[in-house]
Amino acid sequence: MVGRSPKTMTRGKRETKSRETGLQQHRSAGAGFALWYMMALLALAIIVSYLDRGVIAVLVPSLKRDFALSDVDVSLVQGIAFSLPFALASLPVGRFVDHYSRRNIIIAGIVVWSLATILCGTSASFWQLFAARAGIGIGEACLQPAGYSMIADSFRAERRGRAMSMLTVATSLGGGASALIGGALLTMWSGSDTVVLPLAGEVATWRAVFLVAGLPGFVVALLMLFVREPARQAPATTAPTAPRTGDFAGHLRRNWRLFVPLYLGFSLVFFFSYAVALWSPTVLLRTYGYTAGSAGMTAGSFQLVGSISGALLAGVFGDILVARDARYGRLRVWMIGLVPALVAGVFLALPGARFYVVGIGLAIFASGLLTAASFATLYDAVAPNMRGRSLAVYLFLGNVLGLGGGTFGVALITEHVLHDPKLINYAVAIAVGGASLLATVMGFAMRGRYEDARLTYQQDNAGATTAAGSRD
Repeated sequence: MVGRSPKTMTRGKRETKSRETGLQQHRSAGAGFALWYMMALLALAIIVSYLDRGVIAVLVPSLKRDFALSDVDVSLVQGIAFSLPFALASLPVGRFVDHYSRRNIIIAGIVVWSLATILCGTSASFWQLFAARAGIGIGEACLQPAGYSMIADSFRAERRGRAMSMLTVATSLGGGASALIGGALLTMWSGSDTVVLPLAGEVATWRAVFLVAGLPGFVVALLMLFVREPARQAPATTAPTAPRTGDFAGHLRRNWRLFVPLYLGFSLVFFFSYAVALWSPTVLLRTYGYTAGSAGMTAGSFQLVGSISGALLAGVFGDILVARDARYGRLRVWMIGLVPALVAGVFLALPGARFYVVGIGLAIFASGLLTAASFATLYDAVAPNMRGRSLAVYLFLGNVLGLGGGTFGVALITEHVLHDPKLINYAVAIAVGGASLLATVMGFAMRGRYEDARLTYQQDNAGATTAAGSRD
């Protein structure tokens, strides 16, 4: 048997290594594409979800007319009908996310909220509309816990923040797009009380907006079928300083002087941001004489610019500020973000549509900054093994007190304090100014205890992710 020469053997090894390297690069490229495909679909799902939950804001005049609703009735449909089912469903969904396919949970949620959006367009009474809005809330409760968990298992700790920023921007895009797209549809169909749609036939214009808004979700659900379920990471070892996993409720009770003002302050941001986002199209139409279409497009445009710029600034500004002086962590970013919210309250109360739309931009800018900063602020004050549940409490209270209370509060002030529907702009201004002022008080009230908690868990949280879907 003739032996192979050393030169031939070396060449063979090089060829084998080259093939292995090429195969690894091919697999890496495939994995990279799958990862960013997943990120793009999650971002698109968030945009569609905010479109479906928020498009109702531009349809308020039609709903009031056809169902003989008061502003309080409208606030219940916009707020509690969605926020309470959303908050309640988030708790069991969080458990499902830890044990079942997260991709399938998201697909199921998309289908549910898309069908519910279409049912809003077929509602024949206030209570049918209320039930359909509840369905949207239940469906959308599946998206964030499952999506954030998938991201947490897909990115290394040092890259998760950048991945999360994509979803933050998607949230901002969806919030602004809901009013913008709804207004554009109303403008396109202006001059007619009915629209002829394929399959549906002739329907009222506001019903057509709901029907059209519900359709993109089915496309996103179909595309989600091609998303790969990330492998679950093993849970991190609990640090010695961390409270026991089962002692979360006790931990909240023992530290209520920190968590009461913290959660209340964070929820007040939800309160004023939803008050502005969901009532501003009505203000522009009722108080300043805009058409329904132009009101939605104007409010949506200012919301879009304000929320995206605020969310992006929160990360950049926070990194710079904390690098220069770590005292109070990102709580300082959060408190500085309340300044434009306070100024917005003043602009919203000034006479004239120009001042009001500037107030919209300032309020939503502050909301984007404050919301983006709040996750990292919260995580710095809790042990790593309690991040998930601390966030669940935050989202629960934020949606119930914020989305439900913000929309209801504006209607209550308009009907029972101001006694004039055309003065609703002052009701929004009171909601924004009052909530941001109280949030500022909460910030000062908790900052000492917050700093103590931050220093306690500083070492534990040094390598922890800031992803909202981190598993306990």
